[in-house]
Amino acid sequence: MLKQKLAAFLLINLLFFGTNVFAQKHTIIICRYNQDSIKEDSFNFQLWKIHGTHSFGESYSYPGKFVSFNKKKDYSETIYDYMVKDTTCAFIADGFGHETIAIPGDTMIINVINKERRLVYNKYPVPWSHNLIYEGKNKFVYSLFDSLTAVAGELRFNHLPYKRTDNLEVYCGKANSQYLLQISFLERYCKRYNIGTQFKELARNELFGAYIINLLVPLERNDSLTTNNYSKPYREAIFKSRFNDPLIYFKTAMYSSAAYTYAALVLPTTRVNLPRKDSDIKLIYETIKLNYPDSIRNHLLTSHLVGYLLNPHLIFPSYDSLVTDLRIICKNRLYTHLVDSLFAVRKAAGVKKYSFEEAMSSQIVDTKDQLSDVKHLFKSKPLLIICWASWCGPCVREIPSEKKLQRIYGDKVDFVYLSFDKSKKLWKDKLQALNINDGNNYLLTNYFNSDFAGFYDIHSIPYYLLYDKNGKKVEIKDLRPSNDDFKNLLDKLIR
Repeated sequence: MLKQKLAAFLLINLLFFGTNVFAQKHTIIICRYNQDSIKEDSFNFQLWKIHGTHSFGESYSYPGKFVSFNKKKDYSETIYDYMVKDTTCAFIADGFGHETIAIPGDTMIINVINKERRLVYNKYPVPWSHNLIYEGKNKFVYSLFDSLTAVAGELRFNHLPYKRTDNLEVYCGKANSQYLLQISFLERYCKRYNIGTQFKELARNELFGAYIINLLVPLERNDSLTTNNYSKPYREAIFKSRFNDPLIYFKTAMYSSAAYTYAALVLPTTRVNLPRKDSDIKLIYETIKLNYPDSIRNHLLTSHLVGYLLNPHLIFPSYDSLVTDLRIICKNRLYTHLVDSLFAVRKAAGVKKYSFEEAMSSQIVDTKDQLSDVKHLFKSKPLLIICWASWCGPCVREIPSEKKLQRIYGDKVDFVYLSFDKSKKLWKDKLQALNINDGNNYLLTNYFNSDFAGFYDIHSIPYYLLYDKNGKKVEIKDLRPSNDDFKNLLDKLIR
């Protein structure tokens, strides 16, 4: 799905704009922390690039070297020296990373003030594991994005929820209000702490990119929508920028992600929704090719092809011609070498075809560590399989709605929780915490790598499988238990 591709675009960080070692400067990061069993001598967080090149044998992070480890009276500190070319957005490598700003020639002091994972920052979930306090002359520049997270959530992972039945105008109003809140905070923050224009504009472009991605979520979720369905203010906002400025694109995360969203959902003459067809792959490719300057074009085309080539369950006839075309138009040999390598692996491996019998034979484990297989879940009544995991926020948010449905239907429908956790302990602990520790809880062995996940093409959760009393699968599209129409489906099954 497009949402998954966008997430991969952010998390995989495959490519970058280029480096000039002669123009790079020493940026010093001093990491201070209380030493414990986790943070041993020389503990530190790397400085990640916005667009890394690890797939070419390089690192996520900027080139760096260890300088020293010092044990003080009240804390330990590790000093690293990184080579940074330009002032740009970057990530402190804690969990999925604190977004920050890398300043060539500066010294960043990071105080790690807690060792337990913080599930929320203020009231918002966060994708990092520690709270960081910065010191130094530019400490307020470094903490800018963390401060924005406390206001309206982390930009990369706090997209507004949208259901097909939602009112588009109301949804856009919420997205706009969130954006205006962030912009207002940014203005006050930069004025209060005398933040320079260069840093402010980087943050502003990130906010704008996140805003447009939010506005475009309905296009991904609803086949009947086009940009013409948006009222004038939001339609104008969508078309305000095509995200084609290389000076911004290669220094930001959300702006560059918005460029792909824009190419996939707005620019095509025939809008693409949840691209899976061969024609969709070609359409997005040609759209990017025609609408972006060379440097962005090459990066987006490579990311577009890589996103599909990395998925072993997807194969399209157009791969051959598109890879050949990229090889002709793209002069960046890092990009073409990556695509060629992945394409060669894909052709050699082919795509595994999963059978229904293999899916039903996938091993599951109950809370007493007893093994069985998926087919034993089926009885002579309707069955809802809830694919979830302890670490999945959206899954947990659906549980109250699922419990409500269980109370309504009682023993007329079997509700089965099938966990995609890797850890039995985390799974069982979460069951107890959520008070769903009954007999209909199972752990799927091999989780996303199982034949069950392969047959049903499960790449993200929550995921729901609904069957009638005869074991026939019922189409539920993108409905979730929190949606009123989900109850209508269950009502039909028990008549």
